[in-house]
Amino acid sequence: MPPSSKRRENFRGFALSFFVVLLAAGVYLLSPLMGLEDRLGIDFRLRIRGARPPHPGIVIVAVDEPSIAALGRWPWDRAVHARLVERLTRAGAKAIVFDILFTEADQCGRSWSDEALGRAAEKSGRVVFGGLYHYGAEGLPEAPLMPIPAVRRHNRVGLVNIFPETDGITRKIPVFADTPEGPVPSLSFAAYALSRGLSPEEAFKSLHPPADDGPWHEMLIDYVGGEGFQRFPYYSFADVIKGLIPDAAFKDKIVLVGGTAVGLFDFKSVPNVSTFPGVEVHANALDNFLQNRFLTKEGNGWTVPAMLALGVLCGFLALKVPTWAGALSAVLLLGYFYVCQEMFTRRQIVLDYVGPAFGIVFSYVVVFFIRFRRESREKRRIRDTFSRYMSPEIVAALTRNPDLVKLGGEDREMTVFFSDVAGFTTLSETMRPQELVAVLNEYLSEMSDVIFRHRGVVDKYIGDAIMAFWNAPLDQPDHASLACFAALDQIEAIKDLQRRFAERGLPRFDFRIGINTGHMVVGNMGSHSLFDYTVTGDAVNLAARLEGANKPFRSRVMISEFTYEKAKNDVEVRPLDLLRVKGKTVPIQVYELAARKGALDPTRGKAFGLYRDGIAFYRERKFDRAIGVFKGALALLPDDGPSALYIERCEAFRASPPPPDWDGVFVMTTK
Repeated sequence: MPPSSKRRENFRGFALSFFVVLLAAGVYLLSPLMGLEDRLGIDFRLRIRGARPPHPGIVIVAVDEPSIAALGRWPWDRAVHARLVERLTRAGAKAIVFDILFTEADQCGRSWSDEALGRAAEKSGRVVFGGLYHYGAEGLPEAPLMPIPAVRRHNRVGLVNIFPETDGITRKIPVFADTPEGPVPSLSFAAYALSRGLSPEEAFKSLHPPADDGPWHEMLIDYVGGEGFQRFPYYSFADVIKGLIPDAAFKDKIVLVGGTAVGLFDFKSVPNVSTFPGVEVHANALDNFLQNRFLTKEGNGWTVPAMLALGVLCGFLALKVPTWAGALSAVLLLGYFYVCQEMFTRRQIVLDYVGPAFGIVFSYVVVFFIRFRRESREKRRIRDTFSRYMSPEIVAALTRNPDLVKLGGEDREMTVFFSDVAGFTTLSETMRPQELVAVLNEYLSEMSDVIFRHRGVVDKYIGDAIMAFWNAPLDQPDHASLACFAALDQIEAIKDLQRRFAERGLPRFDFRIGINTGHMVVGNMGSHSLFDYTVTGDAVNLAARLEGANKPFRSRVMISEFTYEKAKNDVEVRPLDLLRVKGKTVPIQVYELAARKGALDPTRGKAFGLYRDGIAFYRERKFDRAIGVFKGALALLPDDGPSALYIERCEAFRASPPPPDWDGVFVMTTK
């Protein structure tokens, strides 16, 4: 080929590659691909980088389960917090920072308690209290919740606001907010300024953290570590005020005080850790301030040129050396990732990876495809033939959402349902195998149809058991009520099925159902060659346990307190017990699902009223009175299993009273 022709060909190759990459850049900037940058740009790189040492000047005093057990039900008397302030001040703490809101007067009306905390903080001169601004219209701070005057006095206030990203992960934190009252620092920045003896304004001018220009002036958090990594020292609140922790643990330290008990619900999802104490998010931000170590994200001013340079190079290779273009593109992808990771680890600079990588892949695919079309009709025929091997259903699903065939899932609140045939083993022993299979298929079909009518997804059949769930893959705000309605309609359906089986001379059988609502992971799970769309998590396991827990109560449908809270406006229930299921420490309230709202017949309603009175006497250890009331309920409902069970318990406790610390919780020792 003459040199001039070769130059023209090379020019056309570069021009084609450049045009394709410009197209790729436009697609990238206007598509959801930019949302992947946070996961690859921060989460994944933090995981690869591993832990780094936390600043030694930060400790956390935790309002944890042992503290609540020792000091009583939360919230505590403000005087308890005053004792903590006095204790930490004597120990020489540099700053005492409350990730706790004191925006209302003491709930028990003890104004002296609020005054005690305010005086202790004012005397200390080292306290930062938490405040809050709501996220208002157009993202502007509004409707402040600040510490009451008795508590605040002349003490500093910092905002506890934390705003997770759209995927629920907390990657940023405000440095300060532009409020109608003027700039207000975040809790962590107010603590930093106090520890340096500066006002927040002076601290910002001297440190100048990389906050964005929004009204909340957020910055990326460089987390010190994740699950299994070294984290900040924790001390139990109760141990601190009892003097069990030496002063040296707090001397010249910044002490953050916050809740870690499960019941306080102050947890966030952060990169690498799905359940992370909110107070430790503030601790990580404070660590960044103290170490003057910040993540800085390069924007499109870097991304688009990188896309053009790498994409044009890859496209040109795809035209010139198609045999090796795929391998060379992979080298470019890995090499660029290495550069991004080194910049992240060594200089805390976050370079976009998805955009340039997309430019490489898009350029390679499009240019390589164009080259294929130019080469021959035969290759187009091969491509068309290959596409006919794919199922139209799979193609349509992939067009809508390519992630459907990938492993993994999403965390979302759902309602899960387990049912099982009561006494199935005994039933199977009385029937021939063929007859048993026919009966079981008829039962499963009837029950599944009910679930489908209520827009549920039948996850799987496990022998005679049915597992189903709601609120995935489509959103169903009333998922808890739908699951309850399905269970109630199954009760009606089983009656008709029992009648038909009796006419055929078949044994009578019944079922038990457990329903729970909570956060679980839903998606395709399994291997790359075989996977299933299913749910998993503790909330799923609890539903399975509740199904089995029906047995001692001789109840049909047991729902958790979480399901009841979501469906209470739509269903009638009665409390069954406080259960501590196997493998868990926190008890939950469980209920028997009785009817749709307003559909409870008068006799059952009267019996349930007596039953509730009996439960109250039972909790108060008035076992003789409880027995009488439960017997009254049994007189109205002779087959009422829960009333009969509580009579047995009361008689047992009458003969052998429970210990003084008995809390009325029933511990399940089996699954």
